[in-house]
Amino acid sequence: MRVAVVGAGPAGSLLAWRLARDGASATLFDASHPREKPCGGGLTAKALPLLPPAPPGDPLPVRSIEACRFESGLGEQVDMALARPVAIGARREVDAWLLRRAVDAGAVHVSERVTEVGATGGLRTSAGRVERFDLIVGADGAGSLVRRTFAGATPPARLTMAAGWFAPGTATMTVRFLPGLAGYAWLFPRPDHVGVGICAPLQSQPTRELIARLRDLVARAYPALADEDAQPYAHTIPSPSADPASILEIAGEGWALVGDAAALADPITGEGIYYALRSASLLADALREGAVSRYPERVLEEFGRELLTAARLHARFYAPGFTRRMIRYASRSAAVRTILGELVLGDQGYTGLKRRLLRATPRFALEYASSLFQAA
Repeated sequence: MRVAVVGAGPAGSLLAWRLARDGASATLFDASHPREKPCGGGLTAKALPLLPPAPPGDPLPVRSIEACRFESGLGEQVDMALARPVAIGARREVDAWLLRRAVDAGAVHVSERVTEVGATGGLRTSAGRVERFDLIVGADGAGSLVRRTFAGATPPARLTMAAGWFAPGTATMTVRFLPGLAGYAWLFPRPDHVGVGICAPLQSQPTRELIARLRDLVARAYPALADEDAQPYAHTIPSPSADPASILEIAGEGWALVGDAAALADPITGEGIYYALRSASLLADALREGAVSRYPERVLEEFGRELLTAARLHARFYAPGFTRRMIRYASRSAAVRTILGELVLGDQGYTGLKRRLLRATPRFALEYASSLFQAA
C-alpha cells in the first residue's frame, strides 16, 4: 500500500515511522523543516511511550520538568510536584527528531509543498511532482489542505489562537489564568530557552491585542523574560465541538486526517501533541488491519469522548472565579493538588472528573478546615 503523508509534524512523522516499520510505503511531504511553533512543546507521561525508541547518540531533545506552578492572576498561586515528569522541548528539535526516526525506518521525505490533492489519490507539489497513492493522510496542521479538500476547513468557533515568543534563560513551568480571558498564559522551560505564550478562543479578541496583553503581563510579572524586540509567533489550535460528528468526519474513501488536521486537541487546555501521536498510532493500527473505515470510531472510543466532554465544559471552566477557586483550594488541599496534577499529566480525564472530585470532597473539607485553623 502506498501512503502519502502530507505534513511532517509529530502526527505525520510518527505515522510514517509506524507504516515504514510495518513494511508499507510511506512518503512524507513537507518543505517547512526546520520550523518552530509557539506551543509549550510539552510531552506528557501519556505521550512519551508513543514515541519511537531513541537510538544511541540521538536522544529525544527535551528537558524533564518535575514541578508546575499555577497562578490565578489575582494573587493566588500553588506550586506542586508532578507524580511523573513532563518532557518539554522546542518543536523545531522534537519534530526534526521524529522526522529522522521516520526516515531511518524507511519512509521517504520529500521536501516539497503539496499544492493539490484529489479524490482518486492524486497529489501535486510546488515543484510540479504528480503522483498517485492508495491513501492520502492529512497531517498538515490547523490550516490543512487535505482537510479543506475532503472535509472542509475547521470552523472558526472551534479554533484557539496561541501566540508568544522564545526568551533566553530559564523559568519555573507556569500556567497563569487571566481575568476576563477564556484561556491562559504560560512559561514552559525548554532545554536552552523559555517558551512564553498565551492562548484564547480565536474570535474573542484580535491576535495583536492578545500579544500586547502578554507583553504587558511578562513585563510586570516576569521581567527577566520580557523582550520588546522578540519576534512573536502565532498559530491556531483546532479542536472538536461537543458533537461526535466533529470527530467522525476525520476519514473517508482514500483519505484520513491526524493531529491538528483532524482538529484533535483539548478544547480547554489546547494540548494537542498527545492526541496527534495517539491518532497516528490508531490510524497505523487500522491500516495494518485493513480497516481504515473504522479509524474515526476508534478515535472516538479511545479518547474522543474526553475531548467532547472538554468542549462541553469549556465555558464553565473559564467562567469568572472558577480557576481562582481551583487554585485557592489546591493551595490548601493535597487531595485537590493531586487531581490538578493528574489533569496536567493527562492521567485524569474530564468524563470522570466530577466523580473524582465528589470522592475527594470529605478529605478536601478536612484539609481545608485544618489549613484555615492553622492560618488563624
